[in-house]
Amino acid sequence: MSGVTGRVVSAQGVLARFNEAGILEAPDVHTAQLVARTAGEHDPAVLLGAALTMRALRAGSVCLPIRRVRRLAQFFVRDDDAQAGLAPQLDELGWPDPDRWLAALAASSLVGDEHSGPNEHPLRLVDEALYLERYWHDEESITAALLGRCGPFPDVDEARLERSLAASPAAADRRDEAQRTAVRTAVRARTAVICGGPGTGKTTTISRVVAALADQAEARGVPMRIALAAPTGKAAARLTESLDEHAVGPGVGAATTLHRLLGARPDRAPRHGAGHRLPFDAVVVDEMSMVSLPLMARLLEALGPDTRLVMVGDPDQLTPVDAGAVLADITAAGLPGPEPGRSAVVVLDHGYRFTSGISDVARAIRDGDADRTLELLAATEAVEFHDQDAADLDLEASLGLRDALVRQARATERAARLGRAEEAIEALGAHRLLCAHRTGPYGVTTWGAAVERLQRAAAGQLSGDEWYSGRPLLATRNLPELGISNGDTGVVIATGRGRRAAMSNHRTYPAYALEGVETMYAMTVHKSQGSQFERVTLVLPPPGSPLLTRGLLYTAVTRARTGVRIIGPASSVRAAVTTEAQRASGLTERLGRALDRPPGAPRGRPLRAREGAGARPAMPR
Repeated sequence: MSGVTGRVVSAQGVLARFNEAGILEAPDVHTAQLVARTAGEHDPAVLLGAALTMRALRAGSVCLPIRRVRRLAQFFVRDDDAQAGLAPQLDELGWPDPDRWLAALAASSLVGDEHSGPNEHPLRLVDEALYLERYWHDEESITAALLGRCGPFPDVDEARLERSLAASPAAADRRDEAQRTAVRTAVRARTAVICGGPGTGKTTTISRVVAALADQAEARGVPMRIALAAPTGKAAARLTESLDEHAVGPGVGAATTLHRLLGARPDRAPRHGAGHRLPFDAVVVDEMSMVSLPLMARLLEALGPDTRLVMVGDPDQLTPVDAGAVLADITAAGLPGPEPGRSAVVVLDHGYRFTSGISDVARAIRDGDADRTLELLAATEAVEFHDQDAADLDLEASLGLRDALVRQARATERAARLGRAEEAIEALGAHRLLCAHRTGPYGVTTWGAAVERLQRAAAGQLSGDEWYSGRPLLATRNLPELGISNGDTGVVIATGRGRRAAMSNHRTYPAYALEGVETMYAMTVHKSQGSQFERVTLVLPPPGSPLLTRGLLYTAVTRARTGVRIIGPASSVRAAVTTEAQRASGLTERLGRALDRPPGAPRGRPLRAREGAGARPAMPR
């Protein structure tokens, strides 16, 4: 096996073996060694369990399911091409016998169980899954909070609610029934979940929820205090902009990030929590698929007992950067709704934005149907499929892609040279090249460099000037003082005051004011989440890549409004569609078990049961 960066010299035995294989990295080994030393623990199986739990967390899992750890480990590797072929080698590592491993963990002074007191042990073994104490507590806290919010339900003026729904311009559209159901659920329940893919009307539904809640408050003669939030600054700005178009009315301010809403502070507890609740009657959170388990726990702690919570997002998109997949877990478990036998989880499934071809492809991917996906890729007019290894593609000879890139470069440069900021940004958004990896022959660094050479030549920008007109930009950090969010894009334009960065927030900045802004000729699929482009080109890695999952392919395809180009062999498409990213969590099962008590208590069913989504595995996932 090839070595990787981050080898730990002090690692011995099983830790050294897993570190040299690239499964464990330096932070995992050092943390496990430190924790073990404090308790005098020397059992290699316990040290391996502690180190792998750290690694699982950094890979997005909440816990380490001992009997499923081998399958989970293929998602522990980094997103570079050097480790793309690591998964087949995992069987060579000599994994401990699960029964003996569980026994060793249960006997260790480092490990408590579900009955242990708070913070008695750094680790807990619950349902054959190993947790760090903090994450077990967060999972317990979320479960208790959600269950506590399942009733009693708020008093609602039903006649006024129906009049509010009937007043909508879309009320006569039979396709609108799911939106109306979502609004009813959000108004009648203290906790509601509204799910749907891109273009299914989630933002419109949010605006209708806000209007209906405000109308209910008006009937009582009191103002309705509503907070709008999202996990990232980019998502919050986009929500604000979208709702401005829907004219949601007075009393509703701009959306903010969840961290800012909670008053998060470095190295200190958030300002708002159990001892200082948020002063709102309703909190609406968009892009819930990006919300991690710890952030969800902090949000629920800060909500007042009567505050409505409306969660909106797409559980089929990529999971958060941090640990957990809260939206997917809650959606899988279901929550009792205000109507007997119906869930508080409502699914919007009618697409309003895409061409039918893209929508059909996205549905086949979401349903895990590889044969149907490949059939549609070959037959759909809006999709161009290059069935070949992306590393072998000659950009100059690929006329469709080359022509698209040349047109984009010339249109962007022309608008930028004339100082037309909005036109330049629109030209930039006409096409976006997406990669699964950051590095290597299938990554952003390689493909971005190739596209840069082509586009700069096409636009006549051959000088070494860094701030050339038409240079595409990507913000890689939040700059709240400037109103810039991580992931915002922009273009260098010519103005009477010299060249400036025109960003997607509709503001321009001098070069010296910007930090963490990079040239952007390609981006990762993860970075693209929450954005929309006219056309998208996706570069797929070989089937062995740990990032080649259903969520990645679905997210990439649904970034495009009118056209998708996929470069990669059919085997990569098949591997992506049939591989569901593994994130271990006990939240779905924990909620499910609790909701089944007392016996016979209904969980409720979502408005639409999605074929092919499949039941999630029993805990631990």
